[in-house]
Amino acid sequence: MSAKYADCFYCGGLVEEQAITREIRWHGQLIVFENVPMGVCTQCGEKFLRPDVAKSMDAVIEAKRKPVRTLEVPVFEYETTPA
Repeated sequence: MSAKYADCFYCGGLVEEQAITREIRWHGQLIVFENVPMGVCTQCGEKFLRPDVAKSMDAVIEAKRKPVRTLEVPVFEYETTPA
């Protein structure tokens, strides 16, 4: 069952719940959560994370649970004149 969201804080658009991927940084480490229930504005695309979902994600990280898989992420150095 999806949660109810208020209209978008930024544009006033309709916010609907979707299961999306959420990337966060925790003590300098990039962590990815998949299928996170978040409100997404149908007009501007702004995303909203409910406090209970954020606390649940924090609990998973703090418990040092084993991830379902590990991704390799390419890292680039910014250059003012790309090659």
